[in-house]
Amino acid sequence: MKKEYWSYSRYANFAMSFGITMALSIFLGYFAGNWLDEKFKTGPWLMLVGILLGVTVSFKTLLSELKVLEKTEDMIPKDDEDKKE
Repeated sequence: MKKEYWSYSRYANFAMSFGITMALSIFLGYFAGNWLDEKFKTGPWLMLVGILLGVTVSFKTLLSELKVLEKTEDMIPKDDEDKKE
């Protein structure tokens, strides 16, 4: 039973982490692109590039966190109940 709770908490932490990473990267990409658009008078193009870079970075982070989560999932010891079955 302990492994199940540990697993649920790790996945909940992963979901919150991904949400925060996604929001922050899009937020920073938007404002950096908007600032560059105002500086260079390029219209919405650099803002769109910034948003797309933010989404790309957040999904790259998602994939790397999933790899770490899968590796650590195998390292969690099983309960006595699981060993009996």
